[in-house]
Amino acid sequence: MNHVKTSFLMAALLVATMALANEPVTLPTVDQAPEPADRLSTTKGDLLIYPFGHATMVLMWNDLTIAVDPIGGAARYADLPRPHLIVVTHQHSDHFDVDTVRDLAGENTVVVMPHGVAESIPANDPVALHNGESLEAHGIIVEAVPAYNHTVGRLEYHPQGRDNGYVLDLEGFRVYISGDTEDIPEMAELGEIDAAFLCMNLPWTMSTGQAARAAKFFRPAVLYPYHFKNKDGSLSGLKTLETLLEAERVTDVRILTWY
Repeated sequence: MNHVKTSFLMAALLVATMALANEPVTLPTVDQAPEPADRLSTTKGDLLIYPFGHATMVLMWNDLTIAVDPIGGAARYADLPRPHLIVVTHQHSDHFDVDTVRDLAGENTVVVMPHGVAESIPANDPVALHNGESLEAHGIIVEAVPAYNHTVGRLEYHPQGRDNGYVLDLEGFRVYISGDTEDIPEMAELGEIDAAFLCMNLPWTMSTGQAARAAKFFRPAVLYPYHFKNKDGSLSGLKTLETLLEAERVTDVRILTWY
């Protein structure tokens, strides 16, 4: 990923220079994007995965670009096409930055977020979804699903009903993005999941044991742990998670570079 990071820095300088000159920035096409960290086969070509650290990622599929919880300024994403879809899980600063969303969103970008977050960015005309609601954007079905804490002492971090996880249905290939949550019973209702991005850090979300129990609810074909830096700066035990998941018959666990 080092060559990708270098190209992002160069792109950031280009964006800044062109902005000073008041000239429009030409974003790359799908064919010009850098090599992804991973790819998964679907009926409409490969799903390309670009981790941008902690909770942020970009997915590319069928000539469409999806930004998940983008933060850090739009220049970080200048090597990729402008998003057709932006999904935000909740208002915490490691998931939502109003300026990044505003600058990334173009005329044809659909921005999806919880109601409480949508109120802070009316200029982009976001679509606000409650848990259980869904919409179709550019042929992608976006379903908002619950994401919350249930452990005593953690309830205030992510109250039930406020935040969203998402299931993205890419013409039958289903991607689950957990957002910040614990191993909640609603996960058993997710249905078939082809790829899952599952959070795992303390005290805000799940322990490794909770993450393994969460995966047992829906047994994704491929599991990507993400959001696994703890409050003390340590990283959650990925090897421990892999061992626990083997017992739950979740064997395709892919560790990408998030930090």
